Amino acid sequence: MPKNQKIFAILENSLIALHGLILILVIGQDQIQLPSFLEVVGRMHPLLLHFPIVMLFLAALLFWFPDALGVNTKIALKGLLLSALFFTGITVLAGLFLSVEDGYVKEDFENHQWTGLLVFWLGTLWYWFWAKEKLSVAKGLSLAVLALVLVTGHLGASLTHGEDFLFAPLKSDSSMPQVSFEEALAFDHVIKPILDQKCISCHKAGKVKGDLRMDEVQYILKGGEMGPAIDMQDLENSQILIHILYPLEDEFHMPPKGKPQLTETELALIQSWILDSAHFEKKLTAYSPESEFIALAKEKFAGQESKTYTFKAANTKTIAELNNDYRKVVSTYPNSPGLRVTFFGKNQFDPNTIDDLKKIKEQVVELNFQNMPLKDEDLKKIANYPNLEVLNLNFTGIEGNNLGELKNLKNLTHLSLSGNPLSEAAFESLKGFGQLKNLYVWTNKNADAITSLKSQLPNTNIEGGFQDNGTLYQLNAPQIEFDKSIFTDRIEVILKHPIGSVKIFYTLDNTMPDSSNHQVYSGPISLDKNTTLRARAFADGWLGSMEKQAVFFRSKVQPDSYQLTFPPSESYKGKGALTLFDLDKGDDDFFTGKWLGFQDTPFEIQMDFNSPKSIQNIAFSTLAAEGSYIFPPSKVEVWIKTQNSDWKLVDTQKPEQPTGNRDRMLQMYESDINQSDVIAIKAKLTPVNPLPKWHPGAGGKGWVFIDEILIN
Repeated sequence: MPKNQKIFAILENSLIALHGLILILVIGQDQIQLPSFLEVVGRMHPLLLHFPIVMLFLAALLFWFPDALGVNTKIALKGLLLSALFFTGITVLAGLFLSVEDGYVKEDFENHQWTGLLVFWLGTLWYWFWAKEKLSVAKGLSLAVLALVLVTGHLGASLTHGEDFLFAPLKSDSSMPQVSFEEALAFDHVIKPILDQKCISCHKAGKVKGDLRMDEVQYILKGGEMGPAIDMQDLENSQILIHILYPLEDEFHMPPKGKPQLTETELALIQSWILDSAHFEKKLTAYSPESEFIALAKEKFAGQESKTYTFKAANTKTIAELNNDYRKVVSTYPNSPGLRVTFFGKNQFDPNTIDDLKKIKEQVVELNFQNMPLKDEDLKKIANYPNLEVLNLNFTGIEGNNLGELKNLKNLTHLSLSGNPLSEAAFESLKGFGQLKNLYVWTNKNADAITSLKSQLPNTNIEGGFQDNGTLYQLNAPQIEFDKSIFTDRIEVILKHPIGSVKIFYTLDNTMPDSSNHQVYSGPISLDKNTTLRARAFADGWLGSMEKQAVFFRSKVQPDSYQLTFPPSESYKGKGALTLFDLDKGDDDFFTGKWLGFQDTPFEIQMDFNSPKSIQNIAFSTLAAEGSYIFPPSKVEVWIKTQNSDWKLVDTQKPEQPTGNRDRMLQMYESDINQSDVIAIKAKLTPVNPLPKWHPGAGGKGWVFIDEILIN
């Protein structure tokens, strides 16, 4: 048999085998369990698919125009078509493997899957009818295959890159919703477009990487396998923030390396929006003009702002002369003649410097005097800026008796008066400010004054602050500030709360702080031993806050050598045993490489000292995340070896097991040793087995996660 005939026979037999295997996989797709090496094959699907696409089109070219290449058409076409179908089968097989990975929803990729299968099946029929010289049928099948290749490619691109990826550039920009700055919503018109461009391709219906969808608000709030994407109870530790702030080279950085990255402005927008309470329905105009988020959002809208000014731009030299350490003069938008002026330095502020701005009074559209000491007569100076649109007088100390001077500023749309002892005359004057779109008057006035003002200004959004209707609201948890959670000698910890008048209760013995069990925070807390600090905020008229917790570890003694009895899981191996002594504390994100995970074997380690040590205690820093099958160990055991004795068991603990899923938490298990001539320590933490009946994985094995061992 000629060599090429042998190759053709091998390819034909391979096609038969591929058809059989693919048919079995399609029928049993929901029950497929793949070993790791086949997952790798599945992930090659995006690489492999380019081969059959090109080869099928070349085969069609040779089929329809047999004399085009001047070669033995029948042999060339047979080899090309068989090779194309072989690679098509391999690509379909890889696609089926990929589809069973976590993160893909069958309902959303099945159209792509079935068109791909049809390419393989109809392509094989094309070859069969061509080999039987039934050319009329073969021609029809060839056209059907080429059409299906285009459809399959389009569906695959939409699945990977977003809906209508192929034809999106042809659509008119006018199809996109265009809104003015005044009507724009923070999430819908600023944040969501960023997520759509940089995140949705991997976190949407049909492709739910990390069990996280970001295409709708409810899924963002629900979060994924690593927790809430936006944690409303702890905004700073929202998973979105954590992952976009990882270094680009880190495997947990999002978007992943190789994907379009967030620009500095986009990153700052997401960060400032989340830290400003992540409002989903809030208009941009409802934000304080001093908000970092609103300043960035204005830049985003600058290119589509339809508003123009009739006045000329100020002289650049004049603007430069007016800028100093305590006054900033900048354009409100790039290339805009409108100017924003902000004053700084309460102690250095002189109201007479307002007159310096007369040179640019036509161009000033925003003035920010927040926290500057003003008097009511200074309002007369401010009234001389005819094009003023935004005026911030928060915490300036004015009573507002001269607010009427500003009534004739017809362009004034945003006025901030929060934190001032406004008089009744001030509230009466404000009733004549019908041009305002937003008014901020968080003062100590009663609800009647605010209600009356709202009735007089029905078209103005008035933010009047908190009004006591008898409902008790819960305080935010206090903040715990420190350099590092692991220290060698002593550490200072600072407790803070945004509301300065609250009392912060705390404990250092891992008990819940309440009215009968607490210390009152009065200044930095000095710690010199392993400590679990728990803190809550309390104030009259408020419900006590949720607790904030931090665990601190002292580590004065390092072993000279150490050896794990069993290796950690390949997925959670960190830097091996070195991870346990690098003084680099992990957080509740157990994918960072700072944790060692054990499931099939216990965590067991031997630590040796070159010379006898006086050991007081040893502590193990662990993680509990029951939703991820990570439980407290079922048993903690510690042995020591001294110069004069062999191994001796010195401590056994059986940690209390949870009765339901809890938030992820860091836990510490400490064992007293109190021995002066220790030459070795051995420790064993045994994973829970079996998992309790209440758990979704009941009967299976739990995990033990440990990141540090601390010896004193």
